[in-house]
Amino acid sequence: MAKSRFTISVLFLLLFSSAASVGSSHQRQDEPVRIGINLVTLDVAVADKRRRPVHNLTAKDFTVIEDGAPQKIESFSSGLGLTRNEQKTPSDQKEAAADPAGRQSADGGAGRRFTGYRFISIAIDNTSVEAANRDAVERAVTRYVREQLQSDDLVAVYSIGNSLGLVQAFTGNRDKLIRAASAAVRGQLATDAASTREEAAKEVERAARSIGTGSPIEQADRASRAVFESYNDVSDYFQAQSLFRSLHAIIDVQRNLTGRKSLILFSQGVTLPSSSGYEVDGVVSAANSLGVSVYVIDAGGLAVGEAPRGYDPRGNLGLPTKQRPDIYGGEDPTRVRDGENGLERALRRSLGTAQPDRIGLLARLSDQTGGITVTNNNDLSAALDTVDTDVRAHYTIAYVPGNQDFDGRFREITVKVANPEFSVRTRHGYYAVKSEAAITDDAPVRKLASEVLTGAESAIALEMAAAYFPRGQAAYLVPVTIRVPASAITTHKKGDRYHAELDFVLTVKDSAGAVVSTFGRAYPLDLSEEQNKQLAETPLPIRHNVRLAPGTYIITTALRDRTTGRTSIARRGITLPVTTGGPHLSSIVLAQQTEQLPADYPAAQLARDVLAFGQNRVVMPTDNRFTAGQTLLLFFRVYAPAASAAHPSLIVGAGFIKDGKLVRRTPAVRVSQSPAEPDTGFPMATPLKLADLEYGEYLLRVELIDEATRQKEIKEARFTLSK
Repeated sequence: MAKSRFTISVLFLLLFSSAASVGSSHQRQDEPVRIGINLVTLDVAVADKRRRPVHNLTAKDFTVIEDGAPQKIESFSSGLGLTRNEQKTPSDQKEAAADPAGRQSADGGAGRRFTGYRFISIAIDNTSVEAANRDAVERAVTRYVREQLQSDDLVAVYSIGNSLGLVQAFTGNRDKLIRAASAAVRGQLATDAASTREEAAKEVERAARSIGTGSPIEQADRASRAVFESYNDVSDYFQAQSLFRSLHAIIDVQRNLTGRKSLILFSQGVTLPSSSGYEVDGVVSAANSLGVSVYVIDAGGLAVGEAPRGYDPRGNLGLPTKQRPDIYGGEDPTRVRDGENGLERALRRSLGTAQPDRIGLLARLSDQTGGITVTNNNDLSAALDTVDTDVRAHYTIAYVPGNQDFDGRFREITVKVANPEFSVRTRHGYYAVKSEAAITDDAPVRKLASEVLTGAESAIALEMAAAYFPRGQAAYLVPVTIRVPASAITTHKKGDRYHAELDFVLTVKDSAGAVVSTFGRAYPLDLSEEQNKQLAETPLPIRHNVRLAPGTYIITTALRDRTTGRTSIARRGITLPVTTGGPHLSSIVLAQQTEQLPADYPAAQLARDVLAFGQNRVVMPTDNRFTAGQTLLLFFRVYAPAASAAHPSLIVGAGFIKDGKLVRRTPAVRVSQSPAEPDTGFPMATPLKLADLEYGEYLLRVELIDEATRQKEIKEARFTLSK
């Protein structure tokens, strides 16, 4: 039991440690992107010495250089015109808006793609936008639609809450968009996440005022403050997960749309631990691969009495005025008590309750995709005008790289203009990856990723396991788990805590040797003394999911301890079979441990978690060795035939085989209910006692039969049983 509890606590630490150390969003760094085809698209903004947009440039004014080599520009468009060879014909139906997946709605003719339009996605982040600010958001969007919408614009409106809602598919119809603006902010009015965070912030502020005052209720207030701060930590994490996944979906479904693409997000921001910054990197990757510029408007505007985001709150201390609230709690700021005057007490309280920079991560997202972030502006209409001006001043440049080798390396891009007095804003490069790249901008992580590609060797053994779960007929979700031995980690003590910094990289190559996916992030550890002791006895688990198509792959994982520079590397081959429309199984997982998920774990996320069942998640082992006293958890997912997915009738059974003979069979189970979500399959988790089995090597065979068609599928897994 101690081992299981430690696993859970460390996983929690990996999610929530170092929440305060968010990097500056205003420093452009070489961002990770992915390219799904052999074409690189650049969104380019050009400004003069006065920072005014420069219009009317042509392709001849630009030079594109990749890794020092000039590239041939294949297509070019300005913010004021259509892409070359993409002139619209009279048959193009403006009102026939495509849905987000690129399919036209019924009133515009089926099966056509739109070309030559500007696609503008407007998303309202209702998980963070407070109820008091939603009228201002609605007014700004309504005015924008009435006054700024042009004949070549197609706009879609989304509402982001606990789930993503498409309020209006792409259209140029002003009346529909105005109604959508209202529905987007009213449909999830004062969602639990936003309203509870508002109330929690007020309670924390109230409780903070009593700390250090000598009040008899100080202890109660401190406890109250701690409860709400703990709630906000968890709430913020899930809010950020929902927001970034929604943004990823909004971007990803524009894959088949050709034209200028922008995403305008109204939000009051998110916070994430620095160790979870890869969520932003994934959205940056998707946006840059599809040519989507992300713009962020802070719906909170400039709050009177608050320090500017990211600045020292000491700049806000002073005597009360009409514009500045009384931060001294009604006491004389010159009065000295316990060696502190009122100013010092207020400073301590202000520093203790200073809000994190919630816009920083979103500003980084816009900065790395060629967009801009508008903050500290109470006039949201003016903010939207600023965004619109920038959107229409961009140029789109596309080129086919001279280097067509998908080697996974980062390739630097430089765009120059003929006039040296002009400045250029665009992304700095991309990772040459076929499918998906999300590598954090930490230099040590990028260095490790580069070394893995050049064949770095392992100094310490690293255990790795992988399983696969179908996602429709043409894709798999592949959870990859590594176990980090204590010898690979060096902790150092600071105060009463122990710290370590780990860099993790995962790379996938296909059978031709091309890199199809790569991922990298930093794992900061913050441990208590007891957890540090347990770390020496229990390998640290790290898991990451990869999306892959059917085929054969080599998965490489690498971990480096920044303190010592020691590197651990593991490689494993995996073959993902082509699935048919008949019944099928995921791979078989033989587990020893599970972890309990929080009671408030989002239901939609739970349904999509391939290792979850009930309120539990399987902890994937990196070996299949068991002892007679253990319980083996047999876990897999069952997928019904496409024709009968709504009302399946499947029989599932398993048997233990030793030396070619069946020695035990589990009771057969009938599956007759559909999964919680399409393509997720039905989870099967069966605990099996091993005490009555002989020691040795076993084959555990799972058999699935469709009662209607008598189609069958079999999957197997091996394990070793010892004393």
